[in-house]
Amino acid sequence: MKFGLKTLVASVTLMGAINGAFAADVISIPNVTTTGSVAMTTDYRFRGISQTSNNPAVQGGLAFTHASGLYLGLWGSNISSVGHSNSAEMDATIGYATALPLSATLTPTLDVGYIRYGYFGTGDSAPGNEQPDYNEVYGKLTFADSLVKGDSLSGSVTYSNEYFNQSDEFWNFNASYSAPIADTGFGFVGSVGYNKFKNKAMMAQAVGGDGSDDNYVDYKVGVNFGIQGVTAELAAIGTNVSTSGFSSGAEKPYTTSAVFSLSKSF
Repeated sequence: MKFGLKTLVASVTLMGAINGAFAADVISIPNVTTTGSVAMTTDYRFRGISQTSNNPAVQGGLAFTHASGLYLGLWGSNISSVGHSNSAEMDATIGYATALPLSATLTPTLDVGYIRYGYFGTGDSAPGNEQPDYNEVYGKLTFADSLVKGDSLSGSVTYSNEYFNQSDEFWNFNASYSAPIADTGFGFVGSVGYNKFKNKAMMAQAVGGDGSDDNYVDYKVGVNFGIQGVTAELAAIGTNVSTSGFSSGAEKPYTTSAVFSLSKSF
């Protein structure tokens, strides 16, 4: 499936309509800010690996943030992960974000929280009928205007005591950076992540691969541009997961690929 010009125009129109409808209908809650997002992407990549077998995805989310810094988020996407017959992912997040004054000139945002990843469809079909649902806790520091005005630099640590497919302990370390490109209207986005599993067998059980490693690196480099309130992004996303011995085409969810997306926040 490919996104053509008509699809892109229709997507922009639909996102604008959703934005207007949401703004008109949302119920105001004292001291709570409600935000949302919708997106269409040519490939849903999570930590560098395709969750849709390199096919498109439609995604959406809602977030409710209290003035105190407490927040609740819900997010969903269609999926078609290898090894399971699930067709949808729904995640729930609860967390707390606050300014962290390290010095008179350095005040990053500290964000800590818990996230539940849920997978739905016709049931499990993986060997051993492993449970795909799992939980994570995370901590994140974000620095605004760190190198140039308007940029964002962040680092995060995520831990799960029982990762996807009951693959035991898992750690993710991630660094990301985004910045405007001069006054062109374009922006740069980039990230790199290190993913560590308990052992080689657990990594193979969780994300596939040839079973030769207990860790992998994921990366993303891209540019974005705003069009009538919609953000268009083109990025190269991939991993260094070893796919030695894979049949033709089986390596595609792991290798570097160009991913195009349209997203709208409201």
